[in-house]
Amino acid sequence: MFCNILKRSFQANIRNASNLNVLRLSSSNGLRSDIQDALDIEANLFGNSNLKHEPVNTREALRKNRTKSSVPKKTKEPSIPGAPRKFTPPAPPAPRVAPSPAPVIKDSELNLEFVRLTLQDPLTSTLLTAVRSRKRRDKNRQIIVEGRRLIQEALQCGLKMDALLFSQKDQLALVKEEVGRAQLETRTKIYKVPQHDLKTWSSLVTPPGLMGIFERPSEKGLEKNLVEQQRLGTQPLPITVVCDNIREPNNLGSIIRTCAALPCSQVVVTHGCCDPWESKALRGGCGGQFRVPIRDDVPWEEVPLTIPPGAADDCHVFIAESNQQKRENNQTFDYAEIKDIGAHNLLIIGGESHGVSEEAYNFLNLVGSKGKCVYIPLAAGIDSLNVVAALTLLLFELRRKLNIQAVDKK
Repeated sequence: MFCNILKRSFQANIRNASNLNVLRLSSSNGLRSDIQDALDIEANLFGNSNLKHEPVNTREALRKNRTKSSVPKKTKEPSIPGAPRKFTPPAPPAPRVAPSPAPVIKDSELNLEFVRLTLQDPLTSTLLTAVRSRKRRDKNRQIIVEGRRLIQEALQCGLKMDALLFSQKDQLALVKEEVGRAQLETRTKIYKVPQHDLKTWSSLVTPPGLMGIFERPSEKGLEKNLVEQQRLGTQPLPITVVCDNIREPNNLGSIIRTCAALPCSQVVVTHGCCDPWESKALRGGCGGQFRVPIRDDVPWEEVPLTIPPGAADDCHVFIAESNQQKRENNQTFDYAEIKDIGAHNLLIIGGESHGVSEEAYNFLNLVGSKGKCVYIPLAAGIDSLNVVAALTLLLFELRRKLNIQAVDKK
């Protein structure tokens, strides 16, 4: 009986201990799950703290959705191992659409037709190249003439005008008669361009607003002018002016203007001088380049070839010298004491800064006694005259001597 009591007591203790362990285990598992939940919540909060709130633009969101829906998704074709890949040729480029030409405007008031150009017009760049590129102008034998008076002078001398550029209608009205005849006879193109572009294209500080692209004077045109001068009683004098080291365009233009006023037979511009067809030289010449024959960029080896063949045996050469040191090294004469005048005469004049070159003196020595070095006497302390003023004195003195010689022969 006592044994039964001990057995029952022992079983009851075992049941109590197992119940206590179950309680302890369940309580520890619940604590761990609570800790894990807290850690997850904390990580969630920490991750979301880096996100920035950005306002949503409704239009932008709709646009993106439309773009995504309109673009079909590319499905990858299942690749077969060992099968050759298909070559897809690139799509051909879209054909270029040629810009439509600007419409021709017919002005009934001026009785002229012109085209209004813009910067997008391809013809604008073509005209710009023709205006600004000297290489292109020399290749096409073209010159740029600016200003109403000079354009009228060129048309009067028979030069062909390829194109006329203007910025304002009232400026075009000043030359409407001459330009109208040129448009009918030679189909001259007239273009209206913005004033700002015309200022950019011009080489002058103050552009006049009219710019003409002309062909250089031809021999036929110069002969026609010579016949007209002879009809009016003007005969070119047997004088060739040779320009040496003339670097200033305005001076070269004024020299040509003086030669055309005399008039001389021709003007020779040696290698090393500035361009006689430059815009500034043309303005300095005031149309002289259109009336007298000009041979430009001539090397000294070819200067003898410019002498007329019929007067080669009786050609006299004169060098205008203002440098005192060179005058002491060479025998010089007062220009008023010139006595011997040839059937043809070459007058060589140099620039104010560089003077006459050594090549000119070598050419002078070739003609022997027919070559002379002359000077213009000046007041004490005055070194030299302007090259154009000196040339004017020498030329008109030569003309006076030629007239005296012609009277003596009669």
